[in-house]
Amino acid sequence: MRYAGHPFPSLQGLDPNRVIYLGTFSKILFPSLRLGYAVVPKNLVEAFYGARVLMDRHPANADQHVLTAFIAEGHLDRHIRRIRGVYADRRARIIETIDRVLPRDVAWLQPSDQGMHMVLWLDGGIDDKRVASLAAESGVAVRAVSPMYAGGNGPMGLILGLGGFSDEEIEIATGHLARCINTVARDTSRDVKTRPTKNTARRSA
Repeated sequence: MRYAGHPFPSLQGLDPNRVIYLGTFSKILFPSLRLGYAVVPKNLVEAFYGARVLMDRHPANADQHVLTAFIAEGHLDRHIRRIRGVYADRRARIIETIDRVLPRDVAWLQPSDQGMHMVLWLDGGIDDKRVASLAAESGVAVRAVSPMYAGGNGPMGLILGLGGFSDEEIEIATGHLARCINTVARDTSRDVKTRPTKNTARRSA
C-alpha cells in the first residue's frame, strides 16, 4: 500500500515466467479471514496445488466465494482507497508526535511512502533491545532493529507499526516510548561519563 504517487509495479508483472507472487488479504481486510493467494508461472501451478493439498486442504469454500464476489463487485478497490487514507493519517500522526516528543539528536524517523511500518533510528549509544524491553513493560510493542543484522550488530533502531490504532492510542504509546528511550539515553550517558578513560586508568595504575 503506497501513500504517495502510483504503486510500484511488482516483479511478477515485469517477468511473470520467473517470479512467484505471494500475498494475503489478512492485512487489508482482517486477520481471521486467513485467505492468501499465489500467482505462479503456469508450469508450477500443479506443484503448488499439490503442496497446498498437503498443507491443510483448502480454506472454507464459503469464505472464498464471498471474497471472490467482494472483489468482482469492486468493493475491495473501494476499501483499499478508503484505508489508504486512514493509514496515511495515522502515519502522519505518528510522525508529528515523534517529532514533538523526541529530539532529533536522540531519535529520528525514517518514514516510508508505503507499508504499515516505519523505522525509528536511535542514537548509536542507545540500546534498542533495552528500549524494546522497557516499552513492552509499558504495554507498547516495538521490535529492535539491531538483532536483525548478521551477528546482531546492526544500527540501533525500532520498528513501529501504524495499523489498528486510534489517535489517542498513538499519543499514549508514543509518550510511553519516548520515556523509555530517554531513560536508556540517560543511563547510557551516565555510563559513558563514569567509564574511566585511558589516562585515568593509567594514573590509577
